[in-house]
Amino acid sequence: MKFYDKYPQLKQKGFLAQMLSNTVYSTMLLENQQVAMSKVEEIVLSLLKEQELKGGQFFFNQIS
Repeated sequence: MKFYDKYPQLKQKGFLAQMLSNTVYSTMLLENQQVAMSKVEEIVLSLLKEQELKGGQFFFNQIS
């Protein structure tokens, strides 16, 4: 079984961005690093966009 077959929701950009943002934000809070959630979301979205532009199809069956 492939990774994306086991976790199909990770193919959705919105779900992945939210999951990554929440994970990074909560980890930073645990380390007493104060960063606004909006800044974390901005960085995550820019990194996902960069990966999309670098090549290949990062998200499959994406509906925008």
